Parts: sequence; structure tokens; C-alpha cells
Amino acid sequence: MANYRRPGIFVDETLTPILVNDAPAGDFVSCFVGEHTYGPSTPTLVRNWADFVTIFGGFGNSNYLLPFAVHQYFSNGGRAAYVVRGVAKDAKTSQLTLKDRQTPATPANTDGDKTKAAALPADTLRLTAKAAGSYGNSISVSITDSNTGLGRFNLWIKVGGDSASNVVERFNDITTDPADSRNVVAVINSPTTGSKFLTAEYLNQPVWKADYTPVPVQGASLAGGDDGAATPDLVAAAKLLEETGQALNINLPGVSDASVLNPIIDWIESYGYGFLVVDAPKLDGNTNTEQAVDKYLALSPLSNKGTSPAPLRSSSYVAVYGPWISTADPAVAAVGATRLLPPGGAVMGKFADFDIQYGPHRTPAGPEASLKAVYAAQYRFIDTQLDALNQAGINIIRQVPNTGFCVMGGRTVRAGYPDRYIAVRRFLIHVRKILVESTQFAIFQPNTPDLWASLSAIVTQRLTEMTQTQMLKGATPDQAFRVVCDSTNNTAVTVANGEVHIDIGLALARPAEFIGVHIGQFEGGSTSTDSL
Repeated sequence: MANYRRPGIFVDETLTPILVNDAPAGDFVSCFVGEHTYGPSTPTLVRNWADFVTIFGGFGNSNYLLPFAVHQYFSNGGRAAYVVRGVAKDAKTSQLTLKDRQTPATPANTDGDKTKAAALPADTLRLTAKAAGSYGNSISVSITDSNTGLGRFNLWIKVGGDSASNVVERFNDITTDPADSRNVVAVINSPTTGSKFLTAEYLNQPVWKADYTPVPVQGASLAGGDDGAATPDLVAAAKLLEETGQALNINLPGVSDASVLNPIIDWIESYGYGFLVVDAPKLDGNTNTEQAVDKYLALSPLSNKGTSPAPLRSSSYVAVYGPWISTADPAVAAVGATRLLPPGGAVMGKFADFDIQYGPHRTPAGPEASLKAVYAAQYRFIDTQLDALNQAGINIIRQVPNTGFCVMGGRTVRAGYPDRYIAVRRFLIHVRKILVESTQFAIFQPNTPDLWASLSAIVTQRLTEMTQTQMLKGATPDQAFRVVCDSTNNTAVTVANGEVHIDIGLALARPAEFIGVHIGQFEGGSTSTDSL
């Protein structure tokens, strides 16, 4: 920073790393919430499977479904995704305290004997794992001098060992000087470019001097982490996703317990920008097809009228998918090894793939939604069972000839139109998100007809773009939507209350869920028909 002691113009440069662009406004981002042996407990964006391996340790001990769901997601067309690891309330967090470089003094006393000075070097910096649990004990740091100036150093973070291959993050040319733009706390704790493994805090930091720089260390490990004995609170973990402020597709791999999911459904409806993909219950090998149908129907509020346990809440923000699918086991090297997995990860991959190719108005189902590397489904249902499951809003994955195993359902667990269809609900979430972000500039603007006209023009432009990409029903804007923002819905009373109202009508497109083929026979003037 310049010293302003003489008249003139002073220029400072503050350069930050260029970030990869995130999803455009209104686009959905996939999210996975679950238990795992490793990784942060805050929403962490991973852009590919390699990212997940680096930050969350891959499959870990293979006992948890979260990494398998993420792997299935990326294998089926998924892009970036937020991952939240649920941890127990009684879990403990790993820490490491670093000493500074002060030299102990040895003053003489009145008898001429030398006594030990105060406990120096002193604690200068505390590093803490970003999530509780024993995984933090595998994190270590190395500190070396950067040779770029007095008091400046490099801090490298390693996981699982002390070799060069274990380095996961490097923070070079940093300092403990709080006034420096490269101060260690600001750099490591940055929400955008900081560490995904650690947080940092100063200890006993008076007026800074170079002696407060941490002493060089090699492979100093964090310690004190413990997984705890309590059950992780997945509801609280899921609610952390609201801080992203984005439209979200959410899956809790393998979780079908309504007591866990219903509070999350309540939060999603309150948040307004989320959609929950639920895995059907996992059933053991002794459960036959008829019993599986009963278990699935018990989960749906459209078919369960009061049996215990209680079903999911009736909501258009929820879709259930089943059965579980058999895939190649990605966690082992044995040829031909398979693993039975919940379908949510693969289905979420198709959600992301369809959003990119078409948009959220398209149902991620049908022959185009063929799941990759699926060898079998846990159950194969007959037509009458499929009828009952579809009417209950259970979306079944089944084999389609010459295509493979496909998602063959597009319904929520709420009856009636438009709440019945996944595509309609997700499109409405998309519209809401875009319009909110497009009109927020108007807050605190003068509430006049000029503002109303500006808002009407912006909303009309956004909806026209959706009409042109066939997201709405209707060939022209007049057929697809209407927008009213004028004196008819902004009266003197609403203006006095500081309110601006925009009324929007949309012509929503319904998915073609049933294809009827009618065959007629014509012979000598007589006609007979048959319907397929």
C-alpha cells in the first residue's frame, strides 16, 4: 500500500486468481448430502470426479453411499455438484498450533544466576480442519521460507502422507502480517480461492513483527479429530445448501426415511429453489416383487393413507426413483465385480445432462435417459404393478429394448396438474429464479410508471427468450405468456405501501406421458379398430 505523504496519484494493484464461471442464473446445480469418512462438512463444489477424490478422498472405506452416488452422477453426464458431508454432533475437529520465531531471552537475576525466560517461542497460528471427524488427523502441513521478503513463507497442505504426491494445496508467499494483502488468514479462509481443507486464525497477535512468522516444519499433522458416536444430522447438513443461493437438485443417497426427508421437503418449499430426488428403499434379497411394490407405495402420499411408517409429504418438489440398480463396482479392481446402488446419483446425472441439452422444461426420462453401465435393476415389474407405481408418483427404471435401462417416469408425489409433473415444477423454479434475479435492481427505485415499464420490458424479454426456445406452449409471445405491470395492479394504495406488483401468466407445456397407437382395419367397407 502506498504512503500518502505528498500530493499525487497513487496506484495499487490487487490481483486475484481467475475463477471458473459457475452456472448461469436460473440453472440448476446438483447437490449430494450424506455420510462419508472424509471431507468438509460445508457445501463444497466439485467439478469432476478427480475433484471429489482430492477433496473427499474418493470411495473411502466403501461403507457409505455418498461417493458412489457422486461417481454415478459424473458417469451419467453430470457437471459440477455441491457435496455436503454430514457429521455427528459429538464429533471433534482436528487442529494444529504453530509456534513463532521469537528467541527466548535469558536475563540475569540479582544473584547473578540466569533463569529461564517466559515460554517462548509463542503460539502464533492455529490451523483447524474444515469439518469434524478423524479424517482431519490425516491432514498435515509443511512450512518453508519463501525468500521473497522478511516474514514471508510458503504453506503446503498434504493429505494421507508427507510425500510430494500427497500435496493437495499450495499457498505461497504469505505472511502473518494482518495488514498485508497476502496475510495467511485472509488467503486460507477465502470463500472462493482459499483452502478446502483448513481454516486459519491468529493467536496472541499484537503489533506485527517478522518474529511472529511460524517456524519451518515438515509434515506437521493435525490431531484431536474424532468421528463421535451420534447419528449425523443430515437435515441440518442439507439446509446449509441455502447459502449457495442457487437453484438446486438435491439427493441424499440411499435415504428413504420420511422422518429425515420431510423436514428437508419443508425447507425446500420455503426456500423455493430446490428439487429433491429420493431413492426408493433398499430391500434385501428375500423381498419379492409384490412386496417391493408395497414398500414403494408406502413411501408415496398418493397411495399411503395412514400406514406406519408415515409417507413422504405431498409435494411437487419431490420425485421418487426406484428400484436400485446393479452397476460395475468402481471401488474395486476385480473384473466383473458389481455393486447394488441407489439410482439417485445416475438420475441426477440425467437431470444435469437434459438441462444442458434442452432445459429444465424437458422431463429427464425416456429412451434418451438411458443410464450408463447399468447391468440390471433390482426388480422387474409387470404392467399392472407399473400402473400402480406410476399413479403413486414412483418413477421406475426399467429396461427398454435396444436402448438399455432407462428412467421411465416423470412424476412428483403430488396429484393434479401442474403439480403432477417434474418438468413443470422444475421449469417454474427456473422461471422464478431468473425473474427474481432480473428484477432485484428495482428495490428502492422510485415507484413510478417508468419503473413499471422497465420491469415489464425486462420480464417480457426473459419470457420471450423462453418462448423462442420452446420452453412455453405457444408459437408467439402472445400465445405463450402475458405480463401486467401498470396502474391496474399498482394502485395508489400499493405505491404508498412501497409495493410493486408484476402479474405473469404462463402457458405451460405438458409432457407427452402416454402414446396411444390406434390401429384400424379397412376391408370391403367395414372397419374394425384396436388400441395399443
